Amino acid sequence: MLSGLRTYFPHILVAVALISILGVSYSSVLATSTTSSPPKAIWSTNPITITFSHTTGVGSAPDSFKCAPPYLKPIVLTTTVNNPLLVSLTTSPSSFPSCGPSYSTITLTAHSLVPGHYSGTVTIRQGSQYGTAIPPSLIVNIVVT
Repeated sequence: MLSGLRTYFPHILVAVALISILGVSYSSVLATSTTSSPPKAIWSTNPITITFSHTTGVGSAPDSFKCAPPYLKPIVLTTTVNNPLLVSLTTSPSSFPSCGPSYSTITLTAHSLVPGHYSGTVTIRQGSQYGTAIPPSLIVNIVVT
């Protein structure tokens, strides 16, 4: 029996080493996934209102944001409005090399020639305009008098 065990001893050592490596790798993945939380957007003013006259046709307002925990890869800001035929909303700038830990300032600009109350959102996205959203989005109330 002992000589049979000696024959397979190198194989047993390799199996124990592989199982140990897999166990350590698995536990490090679990520790990473459970301790790191997805980033959340923190807006200095949310919701924000932009009010302007239809004769002027344009209004703007500043706002700031950061992410907690910080997202240290490029981000892109995307905008939507509830009535794109009558109103538009843009941000300047619309991309940043990262989100957080300090606040980044943007200028929101709305355009419309038609009086009314409109709404829009600004969403922080990871990497590109099609990337994963970092919630919550900024709510923008647009009042055209």
